[in-house]
Amino acid sequence: MTGPRRILPSDPALSQVLPLIRRAFADIDGLIDPPSSLHRMADGDLVRLATDGEVWALGDPLAAVVILTPREDALYAGRLAVHPDHRRQGHARALLRHAESRARALGRPRITLGCRVELTGNHALFRSEGFQETHRETHEGYDRPTSVWFEKRVTPMDDTTPETPAETSDEARHASKMAKKKAARDKIMATKTEEKGLVIVHTGKGKGKSSAAFGMIFRCIAHDMHCAVVQFIKGAMHTGERDLIQAHFGDLCEFHTMGEGFTWETQDRARDVAAATKAWEKAKELIRDPANRMIVLDEINIALRYDYIPLDDVLAFLRDEKPATTHVVLTGRNAHERLIEQADLVTEMELIKHPFRSGVKAQPGVEF
Repeated sequence: MTGPRRILPSDPALSQVLPLIRRAFADIDGLIDPPSSLHRMADGDLVRLATDGEVWALGDPLAAVVILTPREDALYAGRLAVHPDHRRQGHARALLRHAESRARALGRPRITLGCRVELTGNHALFRSEGFQETHRETHEGYDRPTSVWFEKRVTPMDDTTPETPAETSDEARHASKMAKKKAARDKIMATKTEEKGLVIVHTGKGKGKSSAAFGMIFRCIAHDMHCAVVQFIKGAMHTGERDLIQAHFGDLCEFHTMGEGFTWETQDRARDVAAATKAWEKAKELIRDPANRMIVLDEINIALRYDYIPLDDVLAFLRDEKPATTHVVLTGRNAHERLIEQADLVTEMELIKHPFRSGVKAQPGVEF
């Protein structure tokens, strides 16, 4: 799919925008209260928004859309919508990142957007893209907040300072720009003083979720920090990281392979549930031990997706029993939205291209 394209008022594709938004928002009709103002939106409103602002979309026919409205000190991103058939492909993130480039081009220092309080999955998406909650608002006639507002700064405030006449050469301009960035960065870093154990999620369809987690395990080993790995699904074959850790770093890292292979290998739900339950009990034991600074729960997201272990139990344990300085890394595609919301650090691996689709099998040193 090509990048975002602007839909002008004269573009025939504009007629696809309102039906797309309505189809995308249909899923939340029974979830949010009060109902969306989208129901009052007409084609004439869309023409006005495309004239006064910018309508950007992906796909032909359209798969995703966002409406950008310049305001005095911000660029407002509204009606971010992805057709249900095209979700979980990174389209919402692509449009949010395009909104950043448009904000810079239009000289707006920040992007703002609003979202209903019930849509916690959307909140998690915005936070993962660098947006921060600014305030909550209450619709007329309600006694509770109904909307959450977010913003993202897209340019350091100091970047607007005019250059002095002496900054004429490329080298001088570059040095001045970097000095301003460093000053802004140092100012930000001076406020970051807290240390805490993080709940970290690696998810998405792309390759590298477990690999990134093992990279952090090897960092812990390099710092003489005790750590552990519990594998919830993998188990039918040896892997390079497991063999290396057990052979050379067993004193620093416990490694427990407790799965029986992927679910389509066992074809026995009762066995899968029993194996996942046993793995979760071992994981809790390791997390409770304050000597362990990091625990990787490899492919636990798959076990949660298939309800092999209760999501509520995992969330409650991480919230209430995890030691304050212990890091817990949870890997696997299709991480639950509630887990993403509770986590401190979430990374989604996007699949662009994979050799498996061209008939290339998994290979040592790359996949295992």
